[in-house]
Amino acid sequence: MENKISHITIQNFTTHNGAFYATLNLSFQVFGAPLHTAPIILINHALTGNSQVIGESGWWNDIVGVDKTIDTRKYTIVSFDVPGNGFNSATIENYRDFIARDIARIFIEGLRVLKIDNLFALIGGSVGGGIAWEILALEPKLAQNFIPIATDWKATDWLIANCYLQEKILNNSKKPIEDARIHAMLCYRTPESFKEKFNRDINVQLETFQVESWLNYHGEKLEKRFQLSAYKMMNQLLKTIDITRNHESLESIISKVDANIYIVGINSDLFFTAKENRETYNEIKKFKNNVFYSEIDSQHGHDAFLIEYEQLDNLLEVVFKNKKQMKIVKFGGKSLANGDGIDRVLDIIEGKIKQEEKIAVVVSARGKATDELDDILTIAAKNGNYKPLLESFKTYQKDGFDKVDFSTEFDKLDKLFEGVSLIGDYSVKIQDQVLAHGEVLSAKLLVFLLNERGIPAKLADTRELIITDSNFGDAQPLDAVSKKNFIQIFKENKDVVLVITGFIGSNAKHETTTLGRNGSNYTASLVASYINAEELQNFTHVDGIYTANPELVLDAKKIESLSYNEANEIANFGANILHAKTIIPLLEKNIPLRILNTFNHKNNGTLITSNSNASGIKTLSVLENVSLVNLEGRGLLGKTGVDARIFRVMGDNDISVSIISQGSSERGIGLVVAADKATKAMIELEKEFENDFYSKDVNKITVVDNVSVISIIGQDLSTFHKPYTALIKNKIVPILFNNTVTGKNVSLVVKKSELNKALNVIHGEIFGVAKKINIAIFGHGLVGGTLINQILESAGAIEKRKDIKLNVFAIANSKKVLLNKKGINANWKKELHTDGVAYTLNDIIAYANEHHLENLIAIDNTASASFVENYIPLVDSSFDLISSNKVANTLSYGFYKELRGVLEKNQKNYLYETNVGAGLPLIDTIKLLHLSGENITKIKGVFSGTLSYLFNNFSSKDVPFSEILKEAIDSGFTEPDPREDLCGNDVGRKLLILARELDLQNEFEEIDIQNLIPEHLREGSAADFLTKLKEFDPIYNKIKSEQKPNHVLRYIGELSGDLQHDKGILEVKLVSVPSDTALGGLKGSDSFFEIYTESYGDRPIVIQGAGAGSAVTARGVFGDILRLSDKG
Repeated sequence: MENKISHITIQNFTTHNGAFYATLNLSFQVFGAPLHTAPIILINHALTGNSQVIGESGWWNDIVGVDKTIDTRKYTIVSFDVPGNGFNSATIENYRDFIARDIARIFIEGLRVLKIDNLFALIGGSVGGGIAWEILALEPKLAQNFIPIATDWKATDWLIANCYLQEKILNNSKKPIEDARIHAMLCYRTPESFKEKFNRDINVQLETFQVESWLNYHGEKLEKRFQLSAYKMMNQLLKTIDITRNHESLESIISKVDANIYIVGINSDLFFTAKENRETYNEIKKFKNNVFYSEIDSQHGHDAFLIEYEQLDNLLEVVFKNKKQMKIVKFGGKSLANGDGIDRVLDIIEGKIKQEEKIAVVVSARGKATDELDDILTIAAKNGNYKPLLESFKTYQKDGFDKVDFSTEFDKLDKLFEGVSLIGDYSVKIQDQVLAHGEVLSAKLLVFLLNERGIPAKLADTRELIITDSNFGDAQPLDAVSKKNFIQIFKENKDVVLVITGFIGSNAKHETTTLGRNGSNYTASLVASYINAEELQNFTHVDGIYTANPELVLDAKKIESLSYNEANEIANFGANILHAKTIIPLLEKNIPLRILNTFNHKNNGTLITSNSNASGIKTLSVLENVSLVNLEGRGLLGKTGVDARIFRVMGDNDISVSIISQGSSERGIGLVVAADKATKAMIELEKEFENDFYSKDVNKITVVDNVSVISIIGQDLSTFHKPYTALIKNKIVPILFNNTVTGKNVSLVVKKSELNKALNVIHGEIFGVAKKINIAIFGHGLVGGTLINQILESAGAIEKRKDIKLNVFAIANSKKVLLNKKGINANWKKELHTDGVAYTLNDIIAYANEHHLENLIAIDNTASASFVENYIPLVDSSFDLISSNKVANTLSYGFYKELRGVLEKNQKNYLYETNVGAGLPLIDTIKLLHLSGENITKIKGVFSGTLSYLFNNFSSKDVPFSEILKEAIDSGFTEPDPREDLCGNDVGRKLLILARELDLQNEFEEIDIQNLIPEHLREGSAADFLTKLKEFDPIYNKIKSEQKPNHVLRYIGELSGDLQHDKGILEVKLVSVPSDTALGGLKGSDSFFEIYTESYGDRPIVIQGAGAGSAVTARGVFGDILRLSDKG
């Protein structure tokens, strides 16, 4: 099939704009291996191109062919002609019928006809790349690799404007193709490209500028081979590229794409600018890991992808030749130190070479060489005796390495130090020359040792490669020229390990410069970026990045993965292992960074990529050796320009501000600066605000020394209360805190003396072992005992699933308490009997305080009115409350409000979901409705599981009421004295609780309760009452028989009236209802509640379920425990 044009007929095609085509001719060519015998690559042509990818007139012969990057012996290449492009296919006059997406649909249909459902690669340049973007959007699973070159997913305003002008020329010019082509060539190239090519040369024969004759040539050439309708069509397609047209967002589209995306931009492209390409890359990498960006460095503009074949070839090799990419391996000073360190470095490099990894090595100065050279420099400048220290430095560098010739470097150092000693001073420029020797000596040694092991290695001195500005001490690389230098040196040294000096470079005058703090890591990052490395591996003396400094927090945990943004935040807030400027070059090219330990080869380190595998808080960083500068003044409130003045002063005096925080009521600004700059900052601010002192707008400027900054990376303010509360509990009050603009990091300023404790407290709260909830349970009857057993049975699973450890430290009845700070066990009943002691409430409170128990919860499972008196003392002693006891919520309204005032003052919680519906979510539902502003108009239902059981069975069975009552008593459905159920007071209390949830001020005495007990049976002992149950029968048989047909009896509570006022109408009564209603259809012992609201009208919200039983109630209390545990 090679070099033979084939055709597919597309039938019944309707374009995006609604134009219908009964048939469309789609021509195509196939090159390389026969179709379906090798991986398939679809290549889309550019504006004036066609399906002739290779061959005599092929437009991509330099990239595609035998032994080329895209090897036609290994791959099958398919290329379609855009319908109407005039190349062996019919023209289309109505070009405005089509947009780029239509062509994508046609190509997809062509692939379907060819039975191609998977592409190894989808490639397109210029407009062909835009069509490729559209194909990817329509078929996100089609390609394994997607390579858009000199294109983008949308046409920009600039491009649309150019296409508009092209269209004008094509429609109005006498020589439309020629004139349009001449205009287009101006945009395909750049002024620099024209200058290099023509340099204002004259064509003597034509008596015109060479550039003019060249433009005329290209215009005339295209006029001869291209058709006007084809040009109009391709121009229309270029203008209409937009994969989000009438569609989803870019994120929602590309998130569905599995393919590796390799975006190739051109630094001088005017049509699809490199800036636009980088923006696309940066946007996509936020939600997709396997996206990469490369850039062709050329002055030839948009056409560079058809000119710079060597660069493009290098960029595509990684996809099509399975060529192993270079890894940059960086070793720090401790790794390169004498002894075990340097030996391990050699072993690591040798191991990688044996694994056939392609690597280059970047080195820091060995050991403490940089600090030692700086110290020698300081002593020499003071005319001190620096020579012993210098000799010690030389001895260390040569120790065990006598064969290595360091004479050139040592001689240079001798001369530099002599000069400094004579002058008695030195410049930053001289300092850079001195410090550079640390890295040079390190690299020179490593090259020697690698060659000695039979590993070909060569020194790459970055003073000849990284060209910088002249900002000595903190120079900035000039990327364009530096990148060219590295591309060239790697090209010339393919079979050796390049050992690259970190930290250093040189300016245009060949004067040595250094790259500032973390300079060697920065060098490694730059090199990785320049050559598009597969990965940067930074070998250090630690296993990776930790949740906190393991030297300060013993239980710090290694972080497996981080995003670039998270790593950048960590770097900004004091992590020694990272620096922000190291991250940026990697981020721009999506090059992973792996932090590894030279001394622990089994550890996989921390991997930093565009995305991390987990969200949330990542680590705690610490800034030490800082001071807090406070600017205070009531008169500054609302005054504009204050912040600008502060930052201008700081900037003018080269004082970096790491954190700023502002107050409002009395204007205050706090700045965190380096400790050695704090006094200067204060003095300069006092000068700036001198007049404000006189006007009393500024009261004072002070410095607080001996502070540290703890930054919680990944912390937002929505959950910040947790670590903050933990600090307050531990009597640590932060001096200042703020959060970043993203809202995802919080920084605290604390006293330096409290740093370690604060760091451990915060770390324990965020990353520590399971949070311990310490519980005191009062009452261990049916509900309380069941709850205790439920806790013991579920505690292990809850700790594993929710990281919450439930620790019952106290079980008490009315006489004894069993205390155990480590938690009670399954033998609690026996131990309470044998080891329980008499107590007062204060004894339990004192026990909790003595053992520093946190997250305290008191649970009232009694039915005691007197125990409720303990609620307020418990809350005042930092206990949260949970209660199945209904009494507290049904005492006087005055006590009800007092208790809630105490809870609010102490910021404590009181949960009592089981008070009304046992395990049903009734109270929470009503609270949410009420808080949301919903107008609840009525609540009614069956509130008692016991009475539900009685009347459900009595109504459905032909059995006397007394028998059903006895059955309920024997089954444990009633209280020991059933009159507590039958009197209706329990239902009344539940109804009152719901009324008070609606802010109604009713008292219990105001409830109209129908007592179900005959009056003569209401007094006397329970035992006597149980002998007289049959006296219920005539009363309830009569009530039952007098009902209307198909009606049943239900004992209900009803809250009605105008519930927007202070009080409602509360009724508890026995009613007869139709059996075919929801209430009438109730079965067993279910509770049933109807909540009527203004929004729902006469269709109530219905909550129904088990309303009685100790297990159900205990499970409801358990739910409240877990809710509180998650909160606190």
